[in-house]
Amino acid sequence: MKKNILLIFLSTLILAYSSSIVWAEPYTETTLHHDENGILELNAEAAILIDAMTGEILYEKNSTKKEYPASITKIMTALLAFEYGKMDEVITFSHNAVFGIEPGSSHIALQENEQITMEQAMYALLLRSANESALGIAEQIDGSVEKFAEHMTARAKELGCNNTNFINPNGLHSENHYTTAYDMALIAKEALKFDEFKKMIQTTYYEIPPTNKQEETRYLYAQHQMIKPPSKYVYEGCEGGKTGFTDEAQNTLVTYAKRDNTELIAVVLKCKGAQHYEDTIKLFDYGFSNYKTVELYSIEQSSQKIPITTQQNQKLETDFIFAKPSETVYKTVPIDFDLSKVTKKINSIENLNIPIYKNDVVATVTFYYEQKPIQTMELLAQNSIVSEQQSITASAQNDKKINNTKTSFSNDKIWFFDSVSSLFIFAVFCSIISFFVALIISRLLYRKKQKKHRFAKRKR
Repeated sequence: MKKNILLIFLSTLILAYSSSIVWAEPYTETTLHHDENGILELNAEAAILIDAMTGEILYEKNSTKKEYPASITKIMTALLAFEYGKMDEVITFSHNAVFGIEPGSSHIALQENEQITMEQAMYALLLRSANESALGIAEQIDGSVEKFAEHMTARAKELGCNNTNFINPNGLHSENHYTTAYDMALIAKEALKFDEFKKMIQTTYYEIPPTNKQEETRYLYAQHQMIKPPSKYVYEGCEGGKTGFTDEAQNTLVTYAKRDNTELIAVVLKCKGAQHYEDTIKLFDYGFSNYKTVELYSIEQSSQKIPITTQQNQKLETDFIFAKPSETVYKTVPIDFDLSKVTKKINSIENLNIPIYKNDVVATVTFYYEQKPIQTMELLAQNSIVSEQQSITASAQNDKKINNTKTSFSNDKIWFFDSVSSLFIFAVFCSIISFFVALIISRLLYRKKQKKHRFAKRKR
């Protein structure tokens, strides 16, 4: 009896345990890679999938764990180049830029004192992952690699990257050079605001013509396999990204893909073999199959008319103000989301301080889907409002300024005419004095001449 009870107990435990096990599905490009709880099975040590428009996280795995980035570091280098450089400026590559990289690491064989444009250096950076190109860009923008690395870290922190520290602009290994999947997604999202960056990462082939040191054309080919036919990893909607590898970092990958109005960024860190491509495809399959991006409010729409209430019930020139969000409002939603079911409610802020200036927050707009709030945005004033008293005071002050100006002008006129009169009188006075002085001198000379004439007569 006891044995039967024990067998029943053990059987129950086995069934309970087996029900919690996730059984992996065989890989196909159309399979949705997730277990019964919707969690993807990835080989990457860390990964993240975000909406490039909204920044919303669609999937993450150890996304805040610090890892070595390798050459995906160069996305941060590119971001600063777009923000602080000019694509037509010429970079002269120093001895340090050319020889300051590890032997055998990625390069395009630039020579000391060789000159190429910033744009050419950027294509070398993003297509061929040229490490000397990264050093040359750094020196061009901030004067030294060290200052540029500090600049990279500071800019990353501005973007919200709290677990990132950069030591160099190319990603060659350093113990204190690290980032996270989440931080790299933020950096990529910011870089994608530049159309030139999008153009470069989509490019599969680029030529650098002969230079002052190189007689032959350099031919650059993209390394990202998801945009390079006939690679088996070519993916519909993929628009490029950046690869990375060092022995310590293993394979790292940042990729951008777009289908219809939905734009996604996938980051995978510390992958072996081709797992970085396989995991990225799994992420994109999951994202595009389950989510889409919708526009809730366009910045191009007309402003909302907002009623105004004040703290002291002040009398205003008008009882409403026009307002709108500072930017177009996007939302990441499930794939079956029905945009026609979205409603919105505007809530004006009560007891506003007057005056209201342009771009002051005067209301909020909340969007609802099936009566449930899904997003709230601030509405900013599109014009300024003052109270009647402030308007009267401002008008009076303006009149006073005008009167003061008129008075000043009148005083200036009086002073001018007084000055002219004084000068005229002074000139007349001087003329009279000069006349009498000349008369006296003439008289004295005449007497002297007469005296001399009489003396001559006596002598004869």
